[in-house]
Amino acid sequence: MDENILLYQVKPGDTLDKIGGTIGMTGNQLKDFHNVHCGKMERLWFNNLVGIKQIIIPKEYKSPEQIRKEKETALPPSSITREFYATGYTVKESFSDGSGTSLEIEYKIDVSFKKKQDLDGPGEIVDVKCYDFKKNGTTPDDKISEISLACMESISPVPFTIPSPGKISGIFEFEKLKQRFQEKRPDLENFFIGEVYQAYLDKFQANLGNREYILKQFSSTLLYQLMFPKMEWFHKTGNWQEDFCFVQHSFPVKCRMNAEYHHTEPETAETVLRGYIEEPLSIQEILRGVRFTEEPEKPADGEIEFRYRTDKKTKKMLQAEASVILNSEDELYRKQTIKLISNEKIS
Repeated sequence: MDENILLYQVKPGDTLDKIGGTIGMTGNQLKDFHNVHCGKMERLWFNNLVGIKQIIIPKEYKSPEQIRKEKETALPPSSITREFYATGYTVKESFSDGSGTSLEIEYKIDVSFKKKQDLDGPGEIVDVKCYDFKKNGTTPDDKISEISLACMESISPVPFTIPSPGKISGIFEFEKLKQRFQEKRPDLENFFIGEVYQAYLDKFQANLGNREYILKQFSSTLLYQLMFPKMEWFHKTGNWQEDFCFVQHSFPVKCRMNAEYHHTEPETAETVLRGYIEEPLSIQEILRGVRFTEEPEKPADGEIEFRYRTDKKTKKMLQAEASVILNSEDELYRKQTIKLISNEKIS
């Protein structure tokens, strides 16, 4: 016997509406409920109560509106909160192309928030530090990787400003990034000796003088697009248009999106966003980050997917995944995937 259903003894004067009203159902809802479950308890299907002595009722009825509201409250709020983030995540990224060439990168991220008195208006300031990089399972030992990681380490953690609706809007006290690098540059120059390294350090320092360039470098990565979503995504319905960067430091591409919400797990909810490019752009435009004046003969076929698993109780982002795919003439041209897993235990 189903533990969620009961047998009700029909009394003189009972009507479907009267019985249903005591448990929050309409008469038609009660009739439909009985007829759906009557086979489980060997009872007859009916259209009215004439001659009926027992009917099947739910032990605890929830209307479609109640269910909708419960699911809505199980999702993260529509504005950014500190509770949405774990203190750290393990990250795995992969890059592949149509030739079969692939690259896998693993690293860790620490997340911390500035004190409220440091804030100027609504939103949050989030310090993010990436470290412990592995490339194809081993610590990168080529010189370019070493110096690029060392330069990024010198300015970490990077303080991003996140407005209430979500997404990165800026870098807090941006000028301090260059100051940090200048203070640590002598140590870098003592380790990385030679004209090539000197040129790299000069270029890195020069870029730190360009706020717009650095912000675009960070915000256009798949990592930060996934990590700092628009919080309204968790409550979207139907189809809508959203801009995403398919390649770092390229321009945002207009995509047609839709969302799905899954509540099958007792403690976690899953939000899935899928979309495809709806602008007539070539792959070369997207890769170069430059829009051409003429429409392409063969527009790029691109797909994007974001998937979030959040704790229903705490609303914390426990896991997040994303993929961007570019196809050319129905064949894979480029694919990038990323997965974040919280380092904290589920409550």
